[in-house]
Amino acid sequence: MRLSTLLIGTAMIAPAQAYAQAGNDAADQPGDASSGIVLEEIIVTAQKRAQRFEDVGLTVNVVTGSELKSSGTESIVDLGGITPNVQIKNVLANSITNVSIRGIGLNDYAVNNNPAAGIYVDNVYLVSPAMLGFSFFDIDRVEVLKGPQGDLYGRNTTAGAINIISRKPSDETDVMLEAGYASYENWHFEGAVGGALSSNLTARFALQTVQQDSGWQTNYVTGDRIGKVDRTNARLQLEYKPSESLDILLSAHKGYDRSDVALYKANNILTAEEDQYAEQARVAGAGNDPHMELESSGAAVTVNWALTPEVSMTSISAYEEFSRIHVEDTDGTSLAYLDATYDNGVQQYSQELRFNYSAEGLELIGGGFYSHDKVQTRDEFYSPDLLPLLGLGGLDTIGNSYRQRTDAYAAFMHAEWTFAPKLTLIGGLRYTHEKKVFDEATTFLCAAGGCNEVFAPVANDYSTSNVSGKVGLNYKLTDETLLYASVSRGFKSGGFQGQLTFDPTVLEPFDDEKLTAYELGVKSRLKPNLQLNASVFHYEYSDMQIYGPLFDSPVGVLFGIANVGDARVTGAEADIWWRPIVGLDLRFGVGTIDTKVTRSIVAGVTEGSVLPNAPELTLNGQIRYNWDVSDHASADITLSGNYQSRVRFDIVRLPNEAMEDGYFMGNAEIGLSFGEQWRVSVWGKNLFNKLFRTQALNTSVGWTEHYGAARTVGVNLSYKM
Repeated sequence: MRLSTLLIGTAMIAPAQAYAQAGNDAADQPGDASSGIVLEEIIVTAQKRAQRFEDVGLTVNVVTGSELKSSGTESIVDLGGITPNVQIKNVLANSITNVSIRGIGLNDYAVNNNPAAGIYVDNVYLVSPAMLGFSFFDIDRVEVLKGPQGDLYGRNTTAGAINIISRKPSDETDVMLEAGYASYENWHFEGAVGGALSSNLTARFALQTVQQDSGWQTNYVTGDRIGKVDRTNARLQLEYKPSESLDILLSAHKGYDRSDVALYKANNILTAEEDQYAEQARVAGAGNDPHMELESSGAAVTVNWALTPEVSMTSISAYEEFSRIHVEDTDGTSLAYLDATYDNGVQQYSQELRFNYSAEGLELIGGGFYSHDKVQTRDEFYSPDLLPLLGLGGLDTIGNSYRQRTDAYAAFMHAEWTFAPKLTLIGGLRYTHEKKVFDEATTFLCAAGGCNEVFAPVANDYSTSNVSGKVGLNYKLTDETLLYASVSRGFKSGGFQGQLTFDPTVLEPFDDEKLTAYELGVKSRLKPNLQLNASVFHYEYSDMQIYGPLFDSPVGVLFGIANVGDARVTGAEADIWWRPIVGLDLRFGVGTIDTKVTRSIVAGVTEGSVLPNAPELTLNGQIRYNWDVSDHASADITLSGNYQSRVRFDIVRLPNEAMEDGYFMGNAEIGLSFGEQWRVSVWGKNLFNKLFRTQALNTSVGWTEHYGAARTVGVNLSYKM
């Protein structure tokens, strides 16, 4: 791989340059501190404590809240466009999200299976992919950790972890208001206010609402525009500091989403109804009312207590509740072949307790974790026009239901020992025990409101105990250059498929998947105005869990999830941040991966095939320039874009329909600021109106597809105090 070779060479050259420059007079170097052109210092909490970005020996992409705004990043799905080797998409219309990092992800629409990348909002892990469709608002930063995070984060982080960190209360009064109007009669309002309530109590309240009356899809059955949005979320935080050594943060949130569900573009093999619209990708059919009703709420209490100058304790207690009604027309026509309703509920509780010891040359983090979650599901497919064709005349609905309860326990220890002036040894271990109970699971057939079970309800359980961890070595070539090497081990726990089946034996559990990662990397502040990060990695991926059309049935091929064999992943990535002159910031990222199935144990997966959602090449970039217009006004312009090469959505049976060619998407924003308070901006996303698919599914009535959003433009007005 030529790009891998180039990145390795860059990683080797960069430290040498930094070392040579360190001996020169700073005043003689353009872009050095004396010139005033200096990049801001980045602080991250990727390793459960505040550290300089250059001191963390793992691959992390950090995006600040202002950068999220300027790049048009509105939700977790948009993160894939601003970080290399990351694919994030909606698997099922627009209410189930899959995160793939370096080719490792979960391509499943069932709500009971955990993502392969751990998603954490203010240190609280979200157990279901259905819980990831929230909007970003009042965000401080997002940290994307790549590779297994088996010691400090634990199970279900074989791909990595994404930390979403909201802005916290402070002593200073802070007010932020923003309103905007955009394409498709879209308007939004976002606001936050924070400050001190007393000498030791601070608060912050944030709210966002998005309303949209139209959309970029047309339902040819009714003539309606599809894409209405009705979404509101709020967050309240109270921070109490009774002493210098103790602070207690209470965070509570609540929100709802009552928006349209995106239409399926179908190539229905049972009717020619939609054929006249075959060349119009943004025209599709629905005989019902595709919509969603999502509700989420939760609360967390975080306690940080400095017991001694060397020892501190952190406790995080959290509860989350989520419900989902998702109605769609899966067959994409006026006929009722597959009109689906997904009814899901998720409840989760978690408790983490950890201790941090910090002394000269030694950092220790250890503790325990417990979580319990319950998922309840009833999925129905109203199919009166399909079932008679399958010899099931007189029936109108087919569906499945189940309940899943999970208990997970873990104990962990992470250590960093600086045993020489420039060398730090890193080690971490985590023991996890998990038990899942899967019961009340059955498939049913209905007629005229009465339902009968196809088989008696199934009850199974699954238990696993696993040890994961990491060994690494950091070498500080200079204070601004870090070389790191690591071997890490992670696992994603096994479980049960949550899809429709006529065979109860399919509801037996599948096993854990495991991933061993080898990585070399460099982080170097080559100059005060130039930052370069690069890494190369190799993964050994065993007992991988793949979702796809694995199971045959009386109604055609059914999708499911199972252990299908082994694979390997090799790749490299790099990103650069350069500020050549005052006001101009250039950021670029590149990622390349080569994936291959090395062993297959199921007939549908071919050895030698690539992994799903793993394009060989991803590129992203952002150019931002701001300048003074007058003594009281300034302007800024941001151009951003991303490219991905050809990708497969599904590797089971290697369907050509599941292949999407590479594409580029560009965005822009232009702003005008008046003092430090007022700003007006105009922006555009997908400026070239690129038509691209985000998913392709093979159903009982043929192939259906999802497309990315069309071009949107808008204007925002914001105020800060």
